Amino acid sequence: MSAAGILGGMNPRITWHRVLVTVVVVLLVLTVGFYVASIVLAPADGRNTAGLFVGWAMFAMVGAIVFGIIDFFVRPLGGRSGDAEVIAAAEEARTGSTRTQQTR
Repeated sequence: MSAAGILGGMNPRITWHRVLVTVVVVLLVLTVGFYVASIVLAPADGRNTAGLFVGWAMFAMVGAIVFGIIDFFVRPLGGRSGDAEVIAAAEEARTGSTRTQQTR
């Protein structure tokens, strides 16, 4: 199955939201990795190497924050994400309705 087939039926905002969340997670993992590398390499290679890795860690953290802010404006509005749409479709198939409150 191709990527276009998987992503073709999804809302583009949801697709962008998932991509941006993935980028944020990767940047956060890189931040932790660079910070740990700076701690591990500091005794062996000195302060210059440690400072280099701390700098990369800060750069990755700033990138994660920027992409997180962008994601805030891209994500689907109304509290519905791709998973909520799947749940709503399953509920509609099961009961014929997606209502969550009784009529008054």
